[in-house]
This record gives sequence, structure tokens and C-alpha cells, in this order.
Amino acid sequence: MRPRHLHFAAIFLLLLPSPRLLAQGKEPAARIVVDPHKRYQTIEGFGVNYTGPYFRDDQKAMFDMLIDDLGAKFFRVVAYLVYSDWEVVNDNADPNVMNWEYYNDRYSTPIFEATWNGLRYLNSKGIRPMIALMGPVPGWMTDDKVPPPRHKVCQGNVPPSLQGHLSPAMYDEFAEEVVSMAEYARIQAHIDFEFFSPFNETDCYPPEGPRIDPDETPKVLDAVARLLKKEGLGDVRLAVADNAVITNNYTDPILKDDELMKQVGAFAFHTYGEDSVGPQVERVKASKYSQVPVWLTEYGDLNDEDKTFENQWKKFSLAANRRALTALNQGASALFYFDAFDDYEECAKRLCYYGLFRSASHVYSPKKSYFATRQLYHFVPPGSQRVAAQTDVAGITVSAFRDLTTNSLVIVGVKEGGPNRVEVVLPEGEGVPTSWDLYTTTRTVNCVKTNIVKVQGGVAQIDLPDEVVFTLVGARNKSD
Repeated sequence: MRPRHLHFAAIFLLLLPSPRLLAQGKEPAARIVVDPHKRYQTIEGFGVNYTGPYFRDDQKAMFDMLIDDLGAKFFRVVAYLVYSDWEVVNDNADPNVMNWEYYNDRYSTPIFEATWNGLRYLNSKGIRPMIALMGPVPGWMTDDKVPPPRHKVCQGNVPPSLQGHLSPAMYDEFAEEVVSMAEYARIQAHIDFEFFSPFNETDCYPPEGPRIDPDETPKVLDAVARLLKKEGLGDVRLAVADNAVITNNYTDPILKDDELMKQVGAFAFHTYGEDSVGPQVERVKASKYSQVPVWLTEYGDLNDEDKTFENQWKKFSLAANRRALTALNQGASALFYFDAFDDYEECAKRLCYYGLFRSASHVYSPKKSYFATRQLYHFVPPGSQRVAAQTDVAGITVSAFRDLTTNSLVIVGVKEGGPNRVEVVLPEGEGVPTSWDLYTTTRTVNCVKTNIVKVQGGVAQIDLPDEVVFTLVGARNKSD
């Protein structure tokens, strides 16, 4: 093995501008350096969010497109109308005994029946959805006996009486409410699912979730995990903690709870800004539970009320996909775009336009963001392995993957600036492509094959527009 300083020196030289280009007095090309022998996490899959009660039979063609064309293999589905308050009054006075006469009535209402229909349709397509809960809990489960938060929250200066703080005295009642729903889904509605997220964005109260602080979170989850096991749902894995402020440390308190960790299947986070999963990945990797994956269960953009093409391109296509690649480069193994289609959000009390699909009189059509997202989801299937890729240009973000099912190497990039001439550099030898198929989404093109680029001497030269989401697919010349 070469000494480390020689390895970094070699990479540095690869990133230098080509002497031939400098000699000709031309603008240096941007360089993307890929090392398919340096390997990182295995990709579990990509997916989308949607609100379950909005499912209709006339959406099936859209769901087929999301699965078969986009490449979505994960669906994070909110079972109720973005609230977790369906137990309007306590089912009985004992959280250890479920009143099924009460719960069966609640879970057979049209709101839940639409959710079950949608989840069964996903099952028919081979998808095991994640069932997720959002929003405030019933008022009778809350209290106002809580100090000011010591962590970042979305809305500051919310009076304690309006924070929807989940009372410690009600942890078991909360567990009964949410586990009864999961049990009904499995037993009565016949939904095949593995992952369950019992609450959402508890640092973004009151609209997105109940207030549950980081030190309280393991105790709430303990109550949920215990009841899942008691009710015969011990195989259900918890996705936690779906915090809105991705820098908040909910992770360490959960990692310290050994009994709880037996039920944790993934650490889940959200981001719509420049912060990403890196510090959280390091926390998990440094623990004795380093095998537990980190997922980005919400990303996209929040500037949805600007319905101009420019905003759809800049924010929901370029910026959102930059966030996706950044999370992958920092160790995330699954991504969930928010949202699948435009809908009315109860937490926002308005029609929202976050979706990959536009909804107009129940006619669903893909937006520019759909095609930009397809550049990643369609070409990087579950089981792919991320490999080393870096660039010397601040305006370009890239990730690279080995797809073992097709024996191919895939590079996905977002270009928001920098030179239009790009050189893709790979080490010569076994396992590297002799040519690349180039697919692009631009302001005028929607995820189409635009070129076949030859590799000469380990280098491929590509001309790209000023702004583009691009994918390079190259068959490896031998299995490595």
C-alpha cells in the first residue's frame, strides 16, 4: 500500500488543470475524479413522501410512474391528515388494555380507509411502505409544565400552553394510540410494512409534531417499543427521530438506550437547507450500533408558493438534488423526497406545491423536479455502492456508484456554475468504462440521453450547460 501522503499527492495532481489546456490558453476544464475501488455505503433505496388519506384510484397511474419510471422503492406515508390526534377522547382509563370497539371504529373511517387502500396498492407493486405519523397529539395528552427548550426549534417564543408538549404521564397513552394504529394496519387492514415512525419534527412544534425534547425522546420510544412487542409487532422497526433541525442531537440519547436500540431500524433526519447528515452519521458510526443506517426522510425545498418556472428549476430541481447528493456523500443510505404530489397540508392550512407531480382537477403531471430527481433515482438502484468521487469546482456536486446488477459505473452530478468543459478521470485498468452514456435535465430537456462520450487514456471530456443535472452511465469492461 502506498504511503498516505503519496496517495493525496496523486489525487491533488489529478485535480490540477490539464497542461494541454493551459498551454492552449483556454479556460481550464472542471475535473471529476472517480475511484471505483474506494467504496462506501450501500444504497438501500430512494423514495417519496405522501399523505395517505389523499390516495384515490385515479392516482394509480401516477404511483406506477413513481415506482416504475422514477425508481422510487421507498414510500413514507402519513396515515392520518398530518395530525396524530384521532384519539379525540381516551379509549379507556387503562393504556395497557386497548378498547378495540373504539379503535376499530376510528380506523374504519373514510380518512383511514383511503390510507389503507393506498398502502395495499403499494404492496401490490412490491413496496413495503413506512408508516409515519406527524402533527400534534390530542390535547388531553399534553401539559404546559415544561422549561424553555435548550435546543434549536423552528418557532421561537411559543407559549408553553400552545407547544403541545407530550406529558411524561401520558407516554403510555401515546404509545397505545400509535401502536393500536400500527396493529390495525397489520392485522385488520392487511398492510405489509416493516418501518414505523411514531412522531415527526418534535423540534418544530406545534404544527409538525408534539414537543418532545431530546432527553425525553428515548422514554417515549421505549413506551412505543414495549407495546409493539407486547402486541406481537416486535418485527416492526422504528425510524427515529425525524427531527426538523438536522443539527439537533436526538441521536446520542437514543444510542445510549440499549433496550430501545434493539427496535431501531434507522436514524431519520430532515433537511431543506445546507446542513446535512454528516455529524449524525459520525455519531452513529462512533457508537456500538454503527451498522444502523442513516436516512434522509425529508428533503426538497420549502419555497413552494413561488410557482414560477425559475423557482421550480433553481430550488426544486438544482438545489434539492444538490441536497440529495450531499447527504449521500456524507453517508446517508436512503433518501425520501418531500412530496410526491401537490396537496392540502393541514399543518400549513393551505394548498402546498412541494410535489414532484402537479395536481389539477385530479390530473397528475410531472414537474421539472420529477425529471431532475429521476437523474438519481432511476439510474442508481437499491444495492448500488457509493464510490469515491470528487471535483475541484465549487459549482459542481457529484456522487458515483457501482451498480452490481448491471455491471456499470454511474456518476450523478448537479452543475450550478463553473466551466462548461468537464473532464471525468478514472484510474486505468479493470473495472472502468470505455465510454459513458450521458443523460441530462436542463431548463429545456427532461432526463434524456444526449451523448455517448468515449474514454481515452482514462479521461472523458464532456461539454455541459451552465446549469444541469446530469448522469453518466458506463459499463465496466470487467467485473472487479
